[in-house]
Amino acid sequence: MNNKGQIIITDMLLYLIILTVILGIIVYTTSTLNDNQVTRTNNKQIKNILEDTLSMLTKTSGTPANWQYLDTNDIKIIGLKSENSQLLNYNKLMKLKQNNQLLDELIPVNMDYSLTLYPKNNPNSKELIAGKEYLTNKKQIQSKDTTVVLDYEYKTTSFTKDSNADTCPYNHDNQWSCKTITINETLLNHGKYYIVTDALTEYVLSNTYQDNITGQTKNKININQQLEQLKCNENQTIYIHIKTNTNNTCLVYDSNNREKYLDTVIRPEIYILNLKIAT
Repeated sequence: MNNKGQIIITDMLLYLIILTVILGIIVYTTSTLNDNQVTRTNNKQIKNILEDTLSMLTKTSGTPANWQYLDTNDIKIIGLKSENSQLLNYNKLMKLKQNNQLLDELIPVNMDYSLTLYPKNNPNSKELIAGKEYLTNKKQIQSKDTTVVLDYEYKTTSFTKDSNADTCPYNHDNQWSCKTITINETLLNHGKYYIVTDALTEYVLSNTYQDNITGQTKNKININQQLEQLKCNENQTIYIHIKTNTNNTCLVYDSNNREKYLDTVIRPEIYILNLKIAT
């Protein structure tokens, strides 16, 4: 082979090498662009699922709205909001905690999630409601918080002084507020009545027979035993007279044995509900 032939072969080899490098760069660039496009698409998809799920949980009551009391087979879709307020229902949270599959149905199977709740002033006190506690070895994790207040399903009556206050049979002066309730054995056996306040409060409990019991509290007090003493018939009317220098006094009926949360009636605690989704 003469020199001219060797030069042609060398040029062709060099051309092939350059062409291979160029093609490699093109393939790599195309692959990188595709990966970035997929990543952006996945990020947007996760963000949409995250926002839609958290919005549904906090802004709707679910179907049926009282699903927290139903068998899981009778639940169509969940929502954590109380029926008559914007608060998150504690019973619904606990129902979801015991039945994670109710939320599993809303998250795509190729995604993991974690739903946690914690007091705003104590981020280290996290409670796992549903999903996995830790999302590890995941390429993408997105998170969203929302501020919530919990409804513990107390039945609450305020003693705020107003023009609609009940007439006091004792003709107390305007330093007192008076409310009436009707009690019976069923109510006393299935729940507890409390006077809840944030200041020293005097109270008088009386019935329609002029029997009365006096007392005072500066926080909370269970009055079931005193009400039992005043009950003279099956459905007894009770007058509750309150004297205090604050409007933050309530009569609370608790049928769920949640005494430890009673302070939130006067001073609601703010919580953070956090949802994380990962792929």
